[in-house]
Amino acid sequence: MKLRTPLQVQLHLTLAMEAGYQTGEKPITATLVESVLSRQLDDLEPTLTRHGYRLKDMVEQFDAKPAEISVLFNNQLDPARTAELRDRMLTVGLPI
Repeated sequence: MKLRTPLQVQLHLTLAMEAGYQTGEKPITATLVESVLSRQLDDLEPTLTRHGYRLKDMVEQFDAKPAEISVLFNNQLDPARTAELRDRMLTVGLPI
């Protein structure tokens, strides 16, 4: 349910099979598969990256500094600036 692209499915199934082989777990359980899933899979940065938005593109489009976008991705940006950037992202149709 959390994986959205074929590459994500392939990567995480491979990781789960490797983990199952290393631990000797047969058959591979859902618990093992969930243990290899990235915790940040649905965070803002991976979501935008999946849609082709790079840091450089966002800096240019939203007139922000690279450090400011990085801090936004870490949820540590000033709330007022965060709201401003999110509103601008929503206005141009970013999938956030």
